[in-house]
Amino acid sequence: MKRFFSIIVFTAAFFISAYSLAALEIEEGPVYIPGNKTDLLLSFTGDMMAHIINYSMPDYSMIYRDIEKIMLNDSLTFCNVEFPVNRDIPQASYPVFNIHPEYVKAAIDAGVDVLSLANNHSGDQGTGGLKSTVGSMEAITWEYRRDHDRKVYYSGAKSNPQTEFRPVTIYKNGWKIGYLAVTQFSNVIPEPGHMLLVDFRNREQSDEFISWIGKQTGNYDLFILGYHGGVEYYTEPVKRKTEFFHELAAAGVDVIWGHHPHVVQPVEIFRYDDDSGTNSSLIMNSLGNFISGQGRIADPDLPEEEWSYTGDSAIIQAEFSYNNGNPVLGKVTAVPIANIMTTNREVVITPLEELTHQAVPEPWMSFFLERFILMHDYFIRNIREVSTIE
Repeated sequence: MKRFFSIIVFTAAFFISAYSLAALEIEEGPVYIPGNKTDLLLSFTGDMMAHIINYSMPDYSMIYRDIEKIMLNDSLTFCNVEFPVNRDIPQASYPVFNIHPEYVKAAIDAGVDVLSLANNHSGDQGTGGLKSTVGSMEAITWEYRRDHDRKVYYSGAKSNPQTEFRPVTIYKNGWKIGYLAVTQFSNVIPEPGHMLLVDFRNREQSDEFISWIGKQTGNYDLFILGYHGGVEYYTEPVKRKTEFFHELAAAGVDVIWGHHPHVVQPVEIFRYDDDSGTNSSLIMNSLGNFISGQGRIADPDLPEEEWSYTGDSAIIQAEFSYNNGNPVLGKVTAVPIANIMTTNREVVITPLEELTHQAVPEPWMSFFLERFILMHDYFIRNIREVSTIE
């Protein structure tokens, strides 16, 4: 029984058909040895968008040239794929997306390991498009195993509506990690059973999901839930989403990785006591846009404007160790990043701090310097502690 909860904010639909809750189980490495665990360093990013300016780039690897050193030197990097993936039809931008596999593979080459396919744009091309996305991901994961001896994982969508959704199992550094991706809604709802939808506003749905998830978390050394939902362009989560995330943490979810608002929202360290002692869950309400074309229309003279928050974000890195049968959340670090446009009109991701040391022409130099200060202060400002008794 969970008794005491404290929250330290760090910075920064269950439309489960017939309660179908399960996906694919994949093993990392030839042998899994329970208890033989080394520390994990997990990196979490926001939405991988694909506007015309993004997918028109001749070399997608350029997007990640300034940050791949971060993602290639951790245990796992997580990213939300916010579009269908089907090479048989033309690429398309907002409001009905479609992208070819090479765009996703560039992110994987740069260090992304774990993908979410559950978001409001996943169904843009209907049920057929969603099946094509899953087929594309199956082909990509097979290619990377065969040609690169590397594992890539995904959750949130499936081709066969008759199979149940269940967490993907990832074996990494001796850990058995459970991973599940869900979304609040889909702009185009595919046929039932292909996508995992859980609307946090619907108490019956959310309570049923929390009850189910609480029965799953004990099967893993670490449990990570990706959730796509909330209100777009709000830098604070709505009250009910906050409650929902806290309830998931209390049910044993170790990491809640949120996205969809396209702007950053506070990151919380949720501490609670149970029969095993004091535990911590990492809650990322929203990590904004990882890569997109939205920031291209920002006004360099208005760095504090709300729209400017669509052009920068953060990579959240969390360290985990294992002690007395429980995961222990260690240091949590925010690396503020920005989408910048090169002279060739290519959008690349760059750490904001690095931009402050580069020869960026005015007025953009002043803009990025102010954005770095605002983002840094945003994360520091959102450190607060709240306690509740149950």
